[in-house]
Amino acid sequence: MHQSAVTLVLLSALLHATWNAQLKGSSNRSQFMANMSTCMGVLALICIPFVPFPVGSAWMCIALSAVLHVVYNLLLLQNYRLSDFSSAYPIARGISPLMVTYGAFVFMHQRPTLFAIGGVAMISSGIVFLSTGKDRAGTRATLSALATGAVIAAYTVTDGMGIQRSQNTLSYTAWVFASYLLMPVVLLLLRVPVKVVTIENLPRAAGAGAFSLAAYTLVLWATHYVDVGIVSALRETSVLWAIVLGRLFLGEAFTWRRVVSASIICLGIAALVS
Repeated sequence: MHQSAVTLVLLSALLHATWNAQLKGSSNRSQFMANMSTCMGVLALICIPFVPFPVGSAWMCIALSAVLHVVYNLLLLQNYRLSDFSSAYPIARGISPLMVTYGAFVFMHQRPTLFAIGGVAMISSGIVFLSTGKDRAGTRATLSALATGAVIAAYTVTDGMGIQRSQNTLSYTAWVFASYLLMPVVLLLLRVPVKVVTIENLPRAAGAGAFSLAAYTLVLWATHYVDVGIVSALRETSVLWAIVLGRLFLGEAFTWRRVVSASIICLGIAALVS
């Protein structure tokens, strides 16, 4: 397996968990999301003149991905309103690797080994295990998180196909993230009380946007070298960081269940990178 790709995906997991923790910990999540999306869109627009123009066949993937990312962000806001960071995050992220692996099998004709499938399954199982027990999320929060996981799988497979067609990671990523400029508009259309951008939390939102953009660019670059399902599973190890960040910055409990889950996830990682 391409070790540099694995290392960078694991780094992206930390970046991903960091911006999610910032969103969850914000006093006004909708405005934080609007600020972050605007900053991401502007950063992407700055990059566009310096990257190749996407080929025609990639545009369908870019358009579909843009829609799916907007839906994902709306569901994410709902998840963090209904449950705490360490409950909503694992469900959403835990189910997606297996769904991505299946989607990549059907739409991208990728054929992971049984050993790799076992590693993906272990990571997913360890993540989902976090969401069980007495502190599990309620029915509504669980359904919302499951829907989020399905959307994550959909945009991951879509972007994997888009990268294959575009043959340029930076170009594809820039155009997908330019669509984030639509996010504040969508929130306003849904009558969410936000502004396109405000000074409130702007530096933190800009940092979170930069983290998100960097994290996903690393993930998409890695799909050139590693099957999309394996990349997805390694990226979702961000849950390990979510446990730590939830404890350090959000005051969430560090339980035995989370220790067991972390151990299972680590074993899954070892299976994938061995």
